[in-house]
Amino acid sequence: MPHTIRCKMICHHVLPHEYSNADNPMSKVRFGAVYSPDTGNPDDENAVFGKYTPYASFDASFATPVAEKLTVGSAYYVDIHLAE
Repeated sequence: MPHTIRCKMICHHVLPHEYSNADNPMSKVRFGAVYSPDTGNPDDENAVFGKYTPYASFDASFATPVAEKLTVGSAYYVDIHLAE
């Protein structure tokens, strides 16, 4: 039975990639884990995610038309599961 790990991450920046060009526009994207102190409230999603993933970072290069769909400061789910 496959398992999935879900992280809740905030988009910190979307910047032009230094190797981008007119034929292949690219952007650098950085995400970091959400964090909120453990409130003991199971409905406080950020506190629950912060408890199990207190630190995470994810950097990637995306085609600019894809990266432009992200909003800096917004939270996104990142799912990790085994590729078979």
